[in-house]
Amino acid sequence: MKTHLLGAPFIGAVLLLSPLSSALAQDMRAALTAASAQEIVQECQAFAKGKGWRLNIAVLDQGRNLQAFLRMDGAPLGSIEIAQWKANATASFPRATKSAAERAQEFPALGHAPNIAIFEGGEPIFTAEGSHIGGVGVSGARGSEDAECARVGIEAAGLLYERPDAN
Repeated sequence: MKTHLLGAPFIGAVLLLSPLSSALAQDMRAALTAASAQEIVQECQAFAKGKGWRLNIAVLDQGRNLQAFLRMDGAPLGSIEIAQWKANATASFPRATKSAAERAQEFPALGHAPNIAIFEGGEPIFTAEGSHIGGVGVSGARGSEDAECARVGIEAAGLLYERPDAN
């Protein structure tokens, strides 16, 4: 009995490619790149130097993984963790830490969440399409100055600190 060999390679190719088709069918989620995280830090640092501020700058992706960090010369050691807590808060929740502080007045338990800072200086990171992809935490100056520096870094990387549909 003669078998048809042409069918075997075709079936093999279909079986080999079938896992790829399900992978391609998955939604691709926007992600913070290492290059963007570094650009945020560099631009924030340049802005802070121009103002005479010595800051700690932390950038986390949406999974709360540290993507970039800088302790500028002379920045307060105690602010290292605070910068990371601010970044963690904004990577976890898509809002600035200043608004989280306001919400904590209504929900005091929010102020006791571990590794989350609820005072000004943390800004979320959004894509132009509105995807929340991480957070920046800055500490070492006044809260409003920390937040300003974070926003400058985010904008310099071509990203947003407010969801575009928020207005």
